Amino acid sequence: MAKLSRAASPSRRRAATLLLAVGFLAAALVSLETRAEDSMQCRNGRIINTGMASAEVVGACGQPKSRMVDEIPVQARSRNGNVIQTGTTRAERWIYARGQGQADAQLTFEDDKLRRIDFLTAP
Repeated sequence: MAKLSRAASPSRRRAATLLLAVGFLAAALVSLETRAEDSMQCRNGRIINTGMASAEVVGACGQPKSRMVDEIPVQARSRNGNVIQTGTTRAERWIYARGQGQADAQLTFEDDKLRRIDFLTAP
């Protein structure tokens, strides 16, 4: 029976180091992607962030190229477990063209606050 060596060969150490580096790089890219959706640069160079009021976004970026408005039911459970509608909330989705070579952005507002920024890809 062959004796196992405790020391790793140089090629195995290089492979392990490479895998570790790739893992860190992938984690960094994922974290950058997540942060990118918390803010957006408008065509005029101004930055908007989630949490801003719709009037602030229009002041920074101008009017969107399109707007869609939805009334979404707000539901809750009653004491006996039934689901009942307790009201509605207004959700708006605005589309901004961001310029040559950049994907359009869909901004989602709930109760007049910017809640989400999604970058749209061409179909």
